[in-house]
Amino acid sequence: MDYRLRVTPWARGLSLRVTAQGALEVVAPRRVGQRTIARVLAQEQAWIQTALADASARRQALPPPVPWHVPPAISLPAVGAQWVLTLRPTAARGVRLLPAGAGQLVLSGQVGDLPECRQALRRWLVREGQTHLVPRLAELSCTLGLPYARTTIRLARSRWGSCSRTGVIALNARLLLLAPPLMDYVLVHELCHTREPNHGPRFWALVAQHCPEYRRHRAELRAEGKQLPAWAADPGETPA
Repeated sequence: MDYRLRVTPWARGLSLRVTAQGALEVVAPRRVGQRTIARVLAQEQAWIQTALADASARRQALPPPVPWHVPPAISLPAVGAQWVLTLRPTAARGVRLLPAGAGQLVLSGQVGDLPECRQALRRWLVREGQTHLVPRLAELSCTLGLPYARTTIRLARSRWGSCSRTGVIALNARLLLLAPPLMDYVLVHELCHTREPNHGPRFWALVAQHCPEYRRHRAELRAEGKQLPAWAADPGETPA
């Protein structure tokens, strides 16, 4: 059976999920052997087949996707920045996103290749995450007195952020596409996990202490995850 293995150091056990694209994902802690995975897959055959069929039915019921085009402008609400985006066709291989003065960005190269353009924009978003999210997390950590080990920036499919039991915080670069209070809520949420690793009452009490409006922010995050710009979104995936 084809599946995608995602190793999560803080996972307490092995779990299965079927993505909106119809892919089976196995989420497992470190050092789980292939025999254990094979045994669980065999035990859960009925559930897997039902979940795959349901995912297929949902995909067939969806309207056809809207064709994607390079946007004329890009904004990062979390840091209050916006750029006009210009296309510059060249003979160079691939596509690069380059700064071109204040408020200007240029997509250069094979700009007729839309998948390459999308990847260039997403690589740029990760770089912006390094520039803005890393120092903001450090600032909040110092202010709140919640230290962490280190942080990484990536484009996660299904999470705005995560925190390992060793204090490593992973942040989704798409946080830059949110309003500043929502971005800060996610950062505070993950910092609180450095002290309370689960989502028990003590964790939420700590979150409430540092972010009293966290319930409203959680609801807004669910809505925002469904409205990401097409170049930054993974079809069928909504961060949680």
